[in-house]
Amino acid sequence: MAIFSNLFGQIFGDSAAELEAQGDHYAGVNNWRRAADEYRRALAKTSKSAVGYRRLAAKYDESRIKSFESMVEEIHSYIDVREFTYATDQLALARSLAENDAQLEQVEECERRLRSAGRQPRGAAAKLEEGARTVSASEGVAARVERAPASAAAPEARVATTPATTASHAATVPVEAHTDLALQRLLAGMTPVEIAARSRLGSHYREGAIAYAKGDAQRAVFEFTKSLSEHPQNLIVHYDLAAALAAAGRTREAQSVYLKITKLAPGDWQPFYEVAQILWLDGLPDRAVATIEEGLERFPRSGYLMAQWGVFLYKLGDPRAGLDKFYQALQLDAFDDAGLYHVIANVHMELDEPEKARRAYLKALELAPASVGSMLDYAEFLLQKKQEPGAATTVLETAANTLQGNAKPGAKLFQVYRSYLSSRAHLQEGEREMALLAITRALEENDQAWLEEPLEQQRQAVLSV
Repeated sequence: MAIFSNLFGQIFGDSAAELEAQGDHYAGVNNWRRAADEYRRALAKTSKSAVGYRRLAAKYDESRIKSFESMVEEIHSYIDVREFTYATDQLALARSLAENDAQLEQVEECERRLRSAGRQPRGAAAKLEEGARTVSASEGVAARVERAPASAAAPEARVATTPATTASHAATVPVEAHTDLALQRLLAGMTPVEIAARSRLGSHYREGAIAYAKGDAQRAVFEFTKSLSEHPQNLIVHYDLAAALAAAGRTREAQSVYLKITKLAPGDWQPFYEVAQILWLDGLPDRAVATIEEGLERFPRSGYLMAQWGVFLYKLGDPRAGLDKFYQALQLDAFDDAGLYHVIANVHMELDEPEKARRAYLKALELAPASVGSMLDYAEFLLQKKQEPGAATTVLETAANTLQGNAKPGAKLFQVYRSYLSSRAHLQEGEREMALLAITRALEENDQAWLEEPLEQQRQAVLSV
């Protein structure tokens, strides 16, 4: 559980907070289709000027790319088991969502495999008759998602969401071998010890984990329940069953499983955290807070529970009380202190306390000096609140050096925003030509529809000097 992967979503998303938190949940189980959908909805509800907006956009881009990769992997798996109807349906959707030549080549590889199996991919005329629309790669990402054909809303069980490479698949890959490969990819982000613990749990656990990743929560519940009958004392199966029940909307049953965990593992604070999240999403904030308080009575050193209490207080309209809990969390058991300091800095910004915000940003960067997100937020703070363009430029140069050679999803967005902030810094310094060069570079590299307006406003501001 990575609490700080969604703290910004919980705090700085306004009404989009829950959507981003749900997106983080789906991303955490590699259900990229659902994650992309939740992030897209969150973006639509989030102010473009919000501090965390670019971070949310980066999450959306990553989930959108991985959603396409997983769709291609699923097409190959359908062909492997000769489910040609499903493969053909998914191919039509994949072609409509392909954004560049590399992705089109992946689709064409699937089509070649389908033809070699004696089946013909659906033609362009048939796709048009069914309302599928090919989308230009030059369109913004929001437009591409909004214009996706209706089949994109089909049950997630039809679209595997395990992260995948795009290597060519042999048509004779056994189903069991492919399933084992899917599980390995699902567990790829875990430590060797965690992977080994799950690999020993047998076929029902494996099928449940894969179904959960695909978004088929009901099937996951079925498989995890069978696995639990085989491993009645195993905490991993209990936690995954509870998560699957919550995803299936069976929240009362999920809470019952978490209650069992408190008896199986009386030294574990996490069930209280999970139950509080369920209660909050069910619209029961008072009970959610009470659950956190109960957890802290039993585990007074849990920084995670204390930080979540701060999140709830903030969302209930009391940022000052939330800040108090965040500071208390820093004194408790060690966890992502850098992420929490970043959250604290942004709350101080909201409360118009610039000196406290500066100290928190600097502490976040001291603890995580390679965090480009913290660098950009701090540079923006220096420009907006302190009018210190020289100091901001120094921070932005460090961010540029950190980003060199970074091909991860979201890196391009950071590069564009760094150029945008650089233009603002140069303009404050009276360096018009440098400001124009930076904003021109940002405009040329930008592929985010939401950034077009602020970038163009900055360009006009430079030209008006």
